[in-house]
Amino acid sequence: MKKLVGIALLASFLLSGCGDSTSKAKELPKDTTHKAVAAETKVVKKSAEVAKLMPKESKEKEVGVKKSQTPNVSKFYTIFKDAAKIAPDGKEMLLVFGQDGDPYTDKLKEDILNDSDLESAIKEIVTPIYIDARGKKMHKFLHNGELMDVDTKTLVSIYNVSATPTLIFADKEAGHIFVVPGYMPPKQFKATLDFVKEGAWKGKDRKNGEVYKALKQYYEAHGIQIKAAKK
Repeated sequence: MKKLVGIALLASFLLSGCGDSTSKAKELPKDTTHKAVAAETKVVKKSAEVAKLMPKESKEKEVGVKKSQTPNVSKFYTIFKDAAKIAPDGKEMLLVFGQDGDPYTDKLKEDILNDSDLESAIKEIVTPIYIDARGKKMHKFLHNGELMDVDTKTLVSIYNVSATPTLIFADKEAGHIFVVPGYMPPKQFKATLDFVKEGAWKGKDRKNGEVYKALKQYYEAHGIQIKAAKK
């Protein structure tokens, strides 16, 4: 129990997003990654749940997103690939779970569209895929070298997504590296991408929190201050 609490605290410094996800879906067979991946992402779920309690008006005020602001959807999807196929395609992979109307998701999209350096880093370093966490679509999901048919609710369950945006980083074989549950400002986002690009996560155990320790140290080394999640 002490170990789990410690890991959760390490992960919680990454949190600031809001939202939840619900939709009908079929379950993955018991011999798939569902339980294994869920166990690994479990450490960030508790901290992410805090954000779900924030009223919508408070969310909008905190991230500075006006109701009239709407990201350029068509341009955004020239950066992020269609979620019909979820596979790394030779690079590390970034999955972004978001939802329409969530100010944190909109703010993240705006950052990407308005920051050419961030846009270039995303395109260069990862295979970026955006998933509507409230969607009801079917996806081809890479697992153990094979593409499986899963729906959106199953993906949300696999990764224990309980807040939007949630960012999932995976390796070139689609293996889970780490989770960032919440909105990241551009500077932190770029540093996280560099952390992935440099392979600073390799050899770090996700289950005992080593990868989160390494990420925190990477932030500190690059002058990025992360505020602890409010309780």
